[in-house]
Amino acid sequence: MTSKPLAIVIGMGPGLGQALVRTFASNGFAVAFVGRSAGAIRDHETAMRSEGLDVAGFVGDAGKPDVMDQVHDDIRARYGDAEVLVYNAAIIEPARFVTRSGIAEANYGTSSGWEAHGEPASVDYVVDAFRTNVAGAHHAAARVAPAMIEHGSGTILLTGGVLAFGPWIEWGVTSMGKAALRSLGHSLFKELVDHGVHVSTIAIHGTMRPGTPYDHDLVAQAYLDLHRAPASEWAPDFHFKKDGEGESDPDA
Repeated sequence: MTSKPLAIVIGMGPGLGQALVRTFASNGFAVAFVGRSAGAIRDHETAMRSEGLDVAGFVGDAGKPDVMDQVHDDIRARYGDAEVLVYNAAIIEPARFVTRSGIAEANYGTSSGWEAHGEPASVDYVVDAFRTNVAGAHHAAARVAPAMIEHGSGTILLTGGVLAFGPWIEWGVTSMGKAALRSLGHSLFKELVDHGVHVSTIAIHGTMRPGTPYDHDLVAQAYLDLHRAPASEWAPDFHFKKDGEGESDPDA
């Protein structure tokens, strides 16, 4: 157990996940983070602890509730109840529903790109993506919400995106997931706001790249600011959009 407030970050990676863990840990939180790769989790934990950050990595697949039940049990045994949950896990891959991908790789700005799925998405593929992109968030919220309700406080933040408001052809499956995730977030907001629990889905309107207005560290700071926001400013949606513009739909 620790006297520090606990933040859980599900969906650890070298981009936003790492920035979220570092931002919360640098601001007085103990942070438990979760990812699928044991080697990567070990490396992230070692590197961040060497910086003096109070973090611990846990291996788990966000789309598998039986695995995640054990992860949540282990986190709670070590740290106690969470004050903040950030759900950042997603299967991010360009994929159409009934026609082949029209691209081999999606590239926006100077991003490293995402290899396309190629074949039309099968039902199994869509369901598997939904498990990680949406159902995993429901499971995580269900695990932390009872203690937050008991304490009368807490924050649940979901990583959404501009795709929730309008699908892009090459990102059909991901678009569906982000729209469903936003709907889940709105429902959770209505359920939990009267219990003192803040739920918000962050719509990131640009491709995150270092040194830009969509730098991972800037986005991560917005998550921390949302947690700190007074109840009078709570809303189910938060738009991270710089200079009044977001990234436009490349299908248009």
